[in-house]
Amino acid sequence: MATTIKDIARVVGCSPSTVSRALSDHPQINENTKKAIRVVAKKMNFQINQVAAGLRKHKTNCIGVIVPQISNYFFSSILSGIQKVAAQAQYQVFVCETNESVEQEAGYIKSLSAGRTDGILMSLSKTTDTFDHLNDLNRQHIPLVLFDRTSDKVNVDQVEAEDESGAFMAVDYLLKGGSKRIAYLSGPENLRNSKNRLKGYKAALKKHKLSFKNKLVHVCDFNDADIKEAMTELFANNSNIDAVFAANDIMAVEAIQVLKSMQIAVPDQVAVVGFGDYPIARIVEPKLTTVSHNAHSIGINAAKRLFKAIEGVSLDFKEEKISSELIIRDSTR
Repeated sequence: MATTIKDIARVVGCSPSTVSRALSDHPQINENTKKAIRVVAKKMNFQINQVAAGLRKHKTNCIGVIVPQISNYFFSSILSGIQKVAAQAQYQVFVCETNESVEQEAGYIKSLSAGRTDGILMSLSKTTDTFDHLNDLNRQHIPLVLFDRTSDKVNVDQVEAEDESGAFMAVDYLLKGGSKRIAYLSGPENLRNSKNRLKGYKAALKKHKLSFKNKLVHVCDFNDADIKEAMTELFANNSNIDAVFAANDIMAVEAIQVLKSMQIAVPDQVAVVGFGDYPIARIVEPKLTTVSHNAHSIGINAAKRLFKAIEGVSLDFKEEKISSELIIRDSTR
């Protein structure tokens, strides 16, 4: 049977309320009494019910994290960063997976905001095209921080990679290496990071005095079949493509597989660059040149901003960019 506050009170010889206040570090309990109670509590393996204690203080000591896919390496790396900060703050983390559904996203927001958490961290689903459920959090004064997949339609703190400059670095590197006809496999158009990476792609072309050609850009869903179809269509209509820039590493690796099936050599005939620096980038043959956007740091910084908001500390800016870095491997010349 679990040890209770009453059990500790009997051993120490004080009231249960004194034990409760001592374990909560109440200023009216002297330090010697606190120390004695903590020693007994530890010996008796007493575990504080954080949820019950939080309800009494109008705090839960829990945060909610909503992600599109838990199995995705990028999001799991972000979760690792969040968990690190939460553990230091002695907070528990509830993780919810939307499976790219805005309906599930809204449902989780409703559930987590019903007194279950002190704040929410979230990356938008690819189908999120309405923001009433997020703006409701603002009206309820529940702290919300968006990470990676963010939106300018919600007035909250947001943490994301330097998507535009990262894409610029990738395409600029390809152009400096001699590529002239670079196809771009974009993510869903409604995601802001897809738009920003497209901006970086266009900016690099402009720097090298090359015109943007819409026919070299193909919007893809995040699945192999869609990427294969996009690659097949791009190369059927543009036989002189000499490089492919993909919005993430999963798309880039699938692009390499499609090129191999077409008997097109990578990088000798077509160079390939991804975005993300997932572990698969170091395993695929040839190893993938990619942009690292420091997922772990995104998680750490997003969590820090959420805890600042929970504590009521006002920050000077709403958007924070985590630096990107080009990792050069064998898929480029």
